[in-house]
Amino acid sequence: MKKIILFLTAFLLALTLGLIGSNPEKDASLQLSAIPADAQWALYVDVPKLTSSAMFKALVDEGEMAKIQGKTDPFFAKLRIDPLKDLKGVTVFGLGKEDEDAVVALSGKFDRAHLTSLIKAETSHKEIPFGKQTIYSWDDDEFGAFAADDLILLGENEQAIKSALEAMEGKKRDAAPPILANALKESPDAIIVFGVNSIPGLLGEHDSPVILTKMKSAGGSLSEIGENLKLELNILSESAQAAKDIEQAIRGLIAIANLQLQAEDAKAFAESIKIAVDGEKVRIDAAYPLNKVFHLLRGKAKDLSFF
Repeated sequence: MKKIILFLTAFLLALTLGLIGSNPEKDASLQLSAIPADAQWALYVDVPKLTSSAMFKALVDEGEMAKIQGKTDPFFAKLRIDPLKDLKGVTVFGLGKEDEDAVVALSGKFDRAHLTSLIKAETSHKEIPFGKQTIYSWDDDEFGAFAADDLILLGENEQAIKSALEAMEGKKRDAAPPILANALKESPDAIIVFGVNSIPGLLGEHDSPVILTKMKSAGGSLSEIGENLKLELNILSESAQAAKDIEQAIRGLIAIANLQLQAEDAKAFAESIKIAVDGEKVRIDAAYPLNKVFHLLRGKAKDLSFF
């Protein structure tokens, strides 16, 4: 069970090649309530809607998902989890700049007794009482807890798991950090929403492109609307002038991409991007036919050999 958090995160991010749109999973509020108010970033994926998407079905028809599943099935079989049927939602959030500060919240149908027995079978396992909950530890840097029978928290930092459990105790189930909540509100048809509460905090003292230092926060979503894949991204800058600078920088990057991209479909996608500035805010919208997006991603899906 070593590095479960990394495995599950990579698997679900691979599945997001099948982005789709529908009403957010009704149970999303439970796992969103585990996100502490001081989380630096967060991402939410609705798995049932994902697996019913046109893009996902196209990947299945092409046989790409079968290749991925063939390599992941033994792992999930040991856990008695069918990720395409049992998982309802996946939320990944980070409390700092390091990978070990991240937490994965999985909601769905789980065999709690079986999973607990697997953990206890690890010679290095420990049980850490925390309020009404028990945090399990194994391999020195793996931590997990059942926040509820249908919600598992996984991470590589004990304090991060504790922060998530404390957030659930102190929040209403319909609560969510501002950036993620706004993304959900503005894009009710999104299947995947993401947000960064503090871009400067995420960057820290590392050297970064100047344009990133002018951004305060960002949030957005990806949806499947009709026959199109739709991207929405909202960036809050430090000032109205900074917003204009960010707009110009993005337009410059798109222009460079258009010069370098060879495929006509790729150029058309870049040209579909719309940018607008409203005071300190920069909004980016793009809509592109799903069949053309899949054509562009087909080669990328074949590169998922790390599974």
